[in-house]
Amino acid sequence: MRLLILLPLMLFAIACKRGDDTPLKNKEKFEKEHPDFATKFKNKVRDIYTEKEMQGDFIFAVVDENGLAYSFALNREILKGEESSLDNDTPIYIASSTKSFTGTLLKILEQENVLDLNNSLQEYLPKLNYSDSIETQNIAIKNLLNHTHGTFSTSMTWKTAFLGYSGGNDELIEDLNNDFLYDLSGNYRYSNVGPIISGMVAEEMTGKTWKALMKEHIFTPLQMENTSTNVSDYAIEDIRPSLTVTKERGVIEKGLYKSDITMHASGGIISTINDLSKWLTANINQDSVLLNNDSWSDLHTATTPQDKKYYTYQRTGYSLGWDIAEYQNEKILTRFGGLAGISFHISFMPDKKVGIVAFSNDNRAYLLPHLMVNYAYNLINEQSADSILNIEKTGFDKSFKREDDIQYPDDSDMLPANKDNDNIIGTYESTTNWPTIEINQKDDHYIFKWGVLEGKIYSTEDEGYMSNLGVLSRDFKIENDTLISGSLAYKRVNP
Repeated sequence: MRLLILLPLMLFAIACKRGDDTPLKNKEKFEKEHPDFATKFKNKVRDIYTEKEMQGDFIFAVVDENGLAYSFALNREILKGEESSLDNDTPIYIASSTKSFTGTLLKILEQENVLDLNNSLQEYLPKLNYSDSIETQNIAIKNLLNHTHGTFSTSMTWKTAFLGYSGGNDELIEDLNNDFLYDLSGNYRYSNVGPIISGMVAEEMTGKTWKALMKEHIFTPLQMENTSTNVSDYAIEDIRPSLTVTKERGVIEKGLYKSDITMHASGGIISTINDLSKWLTANINQDSVLLNNDSWSDLHTATTPQDKKYYTYQRTGYSLGWDIAEYQNEKILTRFGGLAGISFHISFMPDKKVGIVAFSNDNRAYLLPHLMVNYAYNLINEQSADSILNIEKTGFDKSFKREDDIQYPDDSDMLPANKDNDNIIGTYESTTNWPTIEINQKDDHYIFKWGVLEGKIYSTEDEGYMSNLGVLSRDFKIENDTLISGSLAYKRVNP
């Protein structure tokens, strides 16, 4: 009986120790330590958003070792003082930032003795042999994660990222075995291929899908309850879409150009600010709920050099999922992601124990998350934030104008549906295992459907056609029942 009485008190004490009200206290702590941050940051974002007559969403969060410290959201509804569904629980697609999660998953499996990252691809996935043209015993799993494996496949990359496929890993392995490029230098060469193959290795060694493993080993332990590798786990209208925008015409295209089949180990996670704060806090603290200290060190230390500059970040190395860079003389780990109009930023400064998440979806403003993240870091680190922003904003202004000046076809350029043009209708199959193309009439126009993507068909000046598929555009011609698009040839199988 005494134990029964004490148990609730013990559970209450544990809850207090964990700090169930930590987010609120942490926000109060951040505000006390940085009293001018919220006002300066909010005003600066609003000024830029208004100046550029932006569309879409911007959402932002500062995270430290105690969790979420500050957040801010802005779109046209919020700017007008209207109700908006954009908040810290809004689902957002994080694109290539998925790679840091996949690297962590493989490190967890190594720590659990499921595999060894220094062992070869040949040992774990022997059916991937590149038609015996590549010595896969010389490619370690670590090489897959840090982009030094040297292999690339256009068909596999396009299927996993854009078009979809129906044959599972066997189809992708067939593509890799028969359609590949190889750089044997061992130098860093970024692509989606390595982490996707790593996901296949994880599946081969565990008998579970990469998606199931992510949930089991990362999402559930970190209580990321609103994070998933499947689009179908959300109401599609709740996920913030990509926007293609011009100043003159406003929003031209709008959509989330992802489905479950194109959510993969290099770009396949949807999450929220609240959940991503937990992920970032785990990295800042090197939380033992996921990994031990040595494993975290491997994840946060360069495993290969790189010498690249992206915007303001001088990158010097790549770990197993993070770019190692420097900003304002501070070490910073970053992992960005983008798709059509979506731009996602996540980073942290390990020595400062602070990190930031930022997202926007106006295609013209793909540098906005990075610009505002830098402004926030400089405010927090007591740098000359405003003067630095004025310098960095010139790059943002140029990129914004360049995107804003792009000419997109409008409805007047659509190929009109009539008897003369009906001869393009049909199903076209590839001779090299690419997804089927279907052309059908819809109302007064035609639709080009390639795999899981589709878009309206426009006529071009060279008597050909073009379709904007949201995430990409494709030019093509049709002659004698043969559809030619780039280097790809398709044969019509039914009119």
